[in-house]
This record gives sequence, C-alpha cells and structure tokens, in this order.
Amino acid sequence: MASNAQIQTVRADFLDPSLYDDTGIAGVPRLSRGTLLAALSRAFDLAEGRRPGHAQRVAYIGVYLADELGLDPTRIEEVFFGCLLHDVGMAACPAPAAEVARARREPAGLRSALASVPTGNWAEVIETLAAHCDYGAKVVRRLGLGESVARGVASHHDCWDGSGLPGAQNGERMPIVSRIVAAADRVEAMIDVEGSPLVVRRRGPQLVTDMAGSELDPAIAERMAALAIRDEFWLGFYDNDLAATLMSLNYGGIMNREELFDFLTVISDVVDARNGREAGRGRRVADFAHNVALACDVTERRADLVTVAALLQDIGTLGVPANVLSKPDILTIDEMSSVQLHPIYARDILSEIPGLGAPAWWVGCHHERVDGKGYPGMLEGEEVPLEAQIIGICEAFDALTSDRPYRKAMGGADAIEVLRGLSGTRFDPYVIERFESAAGPFA
Repeated sequence: MASNAQIQTVRADFLDPSLYDDTGIAGVPRLSRGTLLAALSRAFDLAEGRRPGHAQRVAYIGVYLADELGLDPTRIEEVFFGCLLHDVGMAACPAPAAEVARARREPAGLRSALASVPTGNWAEVIETLAAHCDYGAKVVRRLGLGESVARGVASHHDCWDGSGLPGAQNGERMPIVSRIVAAADRVEAMIDVEGSPLVVRRRGPQLVTDMAGSELDPAIAERMAALAIRDEFWLGFYDNDLAATLMSLNYGGIMNREELFDFLTVISDVVDARNGREAGRGRRVADFAHNVALACDVTERRADLVTVAALLQDIGTLGVPANVLSKPDILTIDEMSSVQLHPIYARDILSEIPGLGAPAWWVGCHHERVDGKGYPGMLEGEEVPLEAQIIGICEAFDALTSDRPYRKAMGGADAIEVLRGLSGTRFDPYVIERFESAAGPFA
C-alpha cells in the first residue's frame, strides 16, 4: 500500500496537461476493440495485483503460439481477446483471500496452488476462481466478442487431464482457445516468478514440458517449449513497445461513436460491480456529464470526449482494495493514500490509447479542487480543467443521490444545495451555475 511519501512523490511528478496537444476541437477517435482492450487490460491487472502488463504479455504469448500452431486469422483474433480478458472476472470479484491471489499466480496451475492452501480454505479458493471465470465469460459476451472467446475465458483454468475446476472439460473437449490461453497464462506466470530472463530461458522449455499431459495440451506444450528457445520470441516479449504493437493489430474492428460508448459502458459496469455499485451508474454519470458539458458551451465533439472520460473515470479504482472502497468507517491515512492513487492509475492507462490524451488528463484531475486542496496534483484555480470539474460534479451529484454504506441517498434538490456550498472551493462558481441549468431531468 502506498505511503504518504509515495503519494507526495507522485504529486510532485503529476503530468503536465501541456503534454497533451489538444486543439479543443478533437472528437471521439476511431478505435478498434483490440486497441482499447490492450490498454484497458492493465486495469484488470491492477484488480488482481498482477505486475502491470500481465494480460498484454499473455496476449503476446497466445498470439505467437496460435500463429505457430497454424490457426486461421479468426481463431488467432479469438485467442488475442481471450488472453487479454482471461482475468477480467477478477475485477468484479470481492476482495479475494491471500490464498486465491497466490493460486492465480501459481505457474503450475490449480493443483499445485491448492497444495499450499490450508485445507479449510480450498472451497473459498475454488469458488472465487470459478466465479471469476463465469463472470469473465459474461463480460466477453456483453462486449460482443463471440461465444468462442467467452468459452475460452470460462474454461481457461481447466486442465488437459480434467483436474481443473468442478465441471471442467478435458482433452480434446477443451476449446482450443482456452487451451492456448491456459498455456500462455501459465508461461507468463512462470516467467514472472523466475524473474531473471536468463534463468527462464534456460529452464523454461523443461518447465513447460513438465506440464504436458496434465495441465496443458501435450501438442501445445511441445510447441511452446520449442518457442521458448527462440531469440525472436524473447525479444518480442521484453520489447518496451509491446503494448503499442498489440494495439496496432486493430483486432475486433473499428467502432463508430455509439459502438464505442456501448463498449465502454460494459467496462464501466465491471468497475461499478467491483465497487459495489449498481450497473448503469457509469452511463448515468456520463450522460449527465455530456449535458453539463454542452451547457458549459463545450462543442458537441468535445462533449463526446467528456462522455468517454466519464465512463472510465473510476477505472483506476481497480487498483484500490475493494474492502477500502466499501469501508463504512473513516479511512486510515494509508487507506486514503491508496484511494488517492486511483486517478493516476486511470490517467496512465488512458494515456496509452491513441486520441484519448485529453480525456486521460481530465480523468486524472477529476478529484482536484479549485482551492488547491484536491488530489493527486493539488492543482488550483484555472489549473483544474473545466472538463475535469464537469466529471467531478456529476460524479458527486450521483454519489449524493445514491445509497452509500454510511448514509442513505439524498433527494435531488438537497444534493444540489450541498453542491452550491462547494462553489469556490471544490468547483468553480461557473461550473456550479451551468450544472444547475442542466440538472433538471436528473434532479
């Protein structure tokens, strides 16, 4: 968990908005599903406490392996999405026990992981792992990525010999996508545990071979072991531009404006589920923010970017322990420090996506205050972007009018009165005024 000193360091290094060369007229970029998910997968890594880029590295291994196996382009694309989303279900699971987290990071799979888990906790581990597979498959279906990807995610903990989760398939009955995702996930975990690239290069092929016939499809394990001795495989795996390379594949097709909003709504629902909020909350805040932006004389195209930012404003909370977010009592200093990192996580993730530099900055600033007492950068006055204030005030209104663990929901009129009291401190008076003019249908 972050210390106060770490928070202060992050604040001192807070990203300058001038690094985003925004003309003020840019609209929603044309993005593929693959580009978005390659970047957003880093948020799923946060939810599970994985080293950043875990899902991206699994996707690299999976695509490389699928190509070597001679799969057709459609199947390779399915492997790509299955790898990126194999852990998306963990983002919506309650805070897992330490044993669950260890089980997910165990290179040799579920059997080996359970060997180190106290017998009385097996049920919790298995239940959580099964739930995250099931939920992940549901997310894949909502994203419209196809039943093959959904089944690949649902069964990626199954083992070749049938010793995986209850109801697991085995052998050739396992979908090819799940067999490849399982192999890629275990290999990435193996590399992560070993740490030293030289040690992995030396021991990796034998470790993969040892899993053949039990954890992994023997044919896939054999091909993976052969890949693990190739220089070009390791050069690609450790490439600093791996994320950009994956995004450039443009898998899943380019989305239009409405498809993009619908796609991001699903991601927003995943975040809300993790945070104990009802589905649709993100879309509600985003629609409100769009209207308030227009009331502030923002162009329609720029208001669309505000919608995108509002849908993804809390994606960084996946890096905050769920029990902290749902805590009904006052947070400790360490817990508050952890919470205050979430705009930074979100900003860094979104800034990787082409065309979303400005929304990344707004999301990073949506908890700033015009009086300089906000976080994480302690900006003040005009340093706080208008769009960030719009997102912040719409989120605050929705929070005030929703039930929370520590209080009941307020009525719309009472919530507006509370926000008026923040004029000149939390929000610029102009934003409060424009907010009230747009609040009618939502109050």
